Amino acid sequence: MSRSRKLNPVIEMARKTTEDELIKLGETNALLQQEQGQLDDLINYRQDYLNRFRQGDPTLMSAKKALDLRAFLAQLDQAIQAQQNQVTQSETRVQHQQKNWMEAKNKEQAIDTLMERYKSDELHQQQRHEQRENDEHTNAMWLRRHKS
Repeated sequence: MSRSRKLNPVIEMARKTTEDELIKLGETNALLQQEQGQLDDLINYRQDYLNRFRQGDPTLMSAKKALDLRAFLAQLDQAIQAQQNQVTQSETRVQHQQKNWMEAKNKEQAIDTLMERYKSDELHQQQRHEQRENDEHTNAMWLRRHKS
């Protein structure tokens, strides 16, 4: 069995690994987008809430309502910070997964390059073998003609 044929299972495994890593990257990226969307929603909600509050007359607000507003905004800020942490962690996971995918892709390309080199070597060997056979055949015919 030729060296290039022996590499076929290795190439298939490398392609499968690259494909798997790409799928994981897509899933990780989708999760990041979802978490970023949730963060954006929280930030927008906080801004909308403050805008509605500012439309009213702040002098008519009771001290209890002002304290409740402050507590609610503090909770929103904590939720925003927690979601920001999630987004940051997801960004790190996406970067890590991009690295994994690139490594798998580079490995696949290296194996493909090796396969091409093996095929080229095999083709040259075959061509040399065929040339040698043709030369031997030609020499044999020449010898037969000149013996007669």
